[in-house]
Amino acid sequence: MSLIIQDPTREQVFRFISGSSNFGNLGLFIGSGFTKAVINGELDEIALSWGELLGKASSELGVNYTEIAKEGFSYPQIASEICKFHSKNKNISYQEGLSDLKSKIAALTCWFPRADRQTLFNKYLCSFLPSWIITTNYDLVIETILTGMSDPLGPGDQLISTKGLIPIYHLHGLRTHPNSIIIAQEDYVSLFRPNEYRQIKLALTLKESTTLLLGYGLGDVNVLTALDWSNNVFKGGEHHYPNDVIQVVWKNPYKQEPYRDKNNILIMETDDLSKFFEEYIAVRNIHLTEQKKADEIRLSLIEELINPSQEVIKKFIDNEPYRKQTLSKIASGTSYFISGFIPFLDKCLEETWVRSKPSGAFEGYNQNLSIILDILTIFDINNMPPALFQAVAYGLQRISPYIGDHPGESWEAAETWGKRKAQLKPKMIIELRNYAKQEGYLTLKSLLKE
Repeated sequence: MSLIIQDPTREQVFRFISGSSNFGNLGLFIGSGFTKAVINGELDEIALSWGELLGKASSELGVNYTEIAKEGFSYPQIASEICKFHSKNKNISYQEGLSDLKSKIAALTCWFPRADRQTLFNKYLCSFLPSWIITTNYDLVIETILTGMSDPLGPGDQLISTKGLIPIYHLHGLRTHPNSIIIAQEDYVSLFRPNEYRQIKLALTLKESTTLLLGYGLGDVNVLTALDWSNNVFKGGEHHYPNDVIQVVWKNPYKQEPYRDKNNILIMETDDLSKFFEEYIAVRNIHLTEQKKADEIRLSLIEELINPSQEVIKKFIDNEPYRKQTLSKIASGTSYFISGFIPFLDKCLEETWVRSKPSGAFEGYNQNLSIILDILTIFDINNMPPALFQAVAYGLQRISPYIGDHPGESWEAAETWGKRKAQLKPKMIIELRNYAKQEGYLTLKSLLKE
């Protein structure tokens, strides 16, 4: 798993998000649009956007917001201008004016969702099971929704939390600590210091996760920088985990199918956040049902490996399609099966040795070799557990003296080796040779000379 396919359907994106949740690396990046959706609902506008918040704070500080130039200026620049006007009007220092603005912002963001909205959005957020949440919001709306399940963190904290709690990292500060609020131009300067923790951590977190942007318009320079770093500075390496950036955008009417923007961010449009969540939950429930069935099959196979009947051992040896199907399942979910598979493999190989004991019973040698070659060709050396490789290499060394056309050797095994040795990948052969040399496996070294 890595990036989702280039042109996915809406359902495929929901499945990808669900798969990331199951993997354990799904993160939510939440902006002011989410708070507005939760708090306002069908009521009057209570929660405010960043621009609305600055306008109201300016008015309550006695600053005429209309006198401040806004066209072509960012919100942090506008906030700095508010502080200049306020400090001049009150004849106080700029820092005192900035402190007043932050205190006013803290007071104005005292928003809490109604009980019914809290219950509804708790269901929504819990359906994602996020590993982390990053927000540019100052309010504690998310923490209220996830009561007892989350840990609020300020910009001076590290993005880590107690096991069982979702860390909610307030990138721009917490309203309960007004001094931590990042709002004016000079507040942002520290965010771009060399090796600044927040910037590096944010970029690495995006690199290592599937990130779902909710109510956030990607207008923050340091977030855009983190996205750039995650794609270009911390690039390289092969992903063995789901990783993409998906942004939910409000539009009416909205496009049903997802698409990518110029930054390769996957865009999903909706005209209602609750509708988007309900769509996801419907797909998520189907995905979880499928996952449950797959888990039941996996547990059944694990149980079969741990406590195999003689019939299962014989079936694994004698039924090639069943054996290859079983090995493919094990190879695709190695971490689940490996502890039970190696003892099972030992029992199967020992059974082939028992079959070879009678005089002239050479087919057991061929069955032994066939099992080993199936493992060496189905498993990739890069993902093969070391303990399994060790067991199979030993098995190949043990059977190698009986592969040949001389008296006491198995002609069937020699024929099998001749037909199938070309299927071994170069990396696997190199590793087998290295191990044979290390352990002094002379007959295996001789077998691999070709």
